[in-house]
Amino acid sequence: MSKNVVQPVKLEFKMLTRDKIEEAMVVQAQTMKQECLAVGLGMLEEPGAPEEMQLLFREIVKDGATIIAVDEETNELAAVAFNKIHARPREGVKDQLEIFVEQNMRHPTCLELIRLLDGIETSVNIFKKYNVNGAMELFYLGTNPRYQGQGIGSQMMKKCVELGRGLLNGTAKRNSIDGPIVNEHVLPEVIFGVFASNYSQRIAGKLGLESLYVMRYEDHDFAGRKLSERIGDVHRTAKLQALKL
Repeated sequence: MSKNVVQPVKLEFKMLTRDKIEEAMVVQAQTMKQECLAVGLGMLEEPGAPEEMQLLFREIVKDGATIIAVDEETNELAAVAFNKIHARPREGVKDQLEIFVEQNMRHPTCLELIRLLDGIETSVNIFKKYNVNGAMELFYLGTNPRYQGQGIGSQMMKKCVELGRGLLNGTAKRNSIDGPIVNEHVLPEVIFGVFASNYSQRIAGKLGLESLYVMRYEDHDFAGRKLSERIGDVHRTAKLQALKL
């Protein structure tokens, strides 16, 4: 057992509140060093790129659907799941996140990561496939390194599914972070995400998310190198997985 793991852990799962935003960003920054797509694109090697990505996360929390796990004994943030609510796209109309990216993202690795995710997510028209008008994307899940190896990621993903269902049936509410909630009246009827590691793909599968599309890291090049060269042999694919709520 690693000496830096906090034991025992009793967690409170709740919606992100304003006072926990900075702590959530610290966990995101720490765990981005382990995230396959960021590693594969060399984002951590591009000065300023990880910091620019945090602008995107600060935008996503405005949807009021981000979940955190807090250690009840220490009040330390153990994990965070950034969830994004999507309305069914309308032809010729850009959503708020697209506009934000165009106006704020400049680093090549950040733009490539967003482009790559968009390509995977649009490989299947989720709204048409499931005949829905709203969806919740599990955009990013990170577990504080001090709390890793305890199954918290699996618990967080389960909580995300529960949140999606709660929002759909009216038993859960989103939490305003700063001003109006983005897409406030959109109800998620499906949850989806791009799962970039064996671990997250396995958890998603156990929760019933079906695999819709697979991208192999060895098939994608960026800046003259295959993603698989940086990621290694353990994690070989990114998968689009989804579940009708």
